[in-house]
Amino acid sequence: MQEQAVARFEHAGDVREMFVGTDGEKIVVRESVSGPSAVVAYGQERRDLRVSLSPEAVSALLEAVGFAGAPDGLWDYLTSEWHDIVDLMDLCDRRGVAYEFASTGPGGDWQFRPAAAR
Repeated sequence: MQEQAVARFEHAGDVREMFVGTDGEKIVVRESVSGPSAVVAYGQERRDLRVSLSPEAVSALLEAVGFAGAPDGLWDYLTSEWHDIVDLMDLCDRRGVAYEFASTGPGGDWQFRPAAAR
């Protein structure tokens, strides 16, 4: 998968990074979290969370919220310290945009939720 870092935030030993890339035909937003908060939330020092969107889903999301300039635009969700990947999923849910969610940890454990039919 090809991806590019778009934001990095550090606070009280926690690090959160946001990446955007492609995986085949899908656009993937990945959030990497590490530090004490990751241990509390996931029981592990590091966790990667991914939201995969089809080209049609990205188009629908951009049509609904725009890319930049609006307070709830897609770029704001990807680069704002105050929004994380869960906020992006909430935005997709509010707008009826289908996505897949996956989460992986360093021990090889993972979670997967396929896109719901809309």
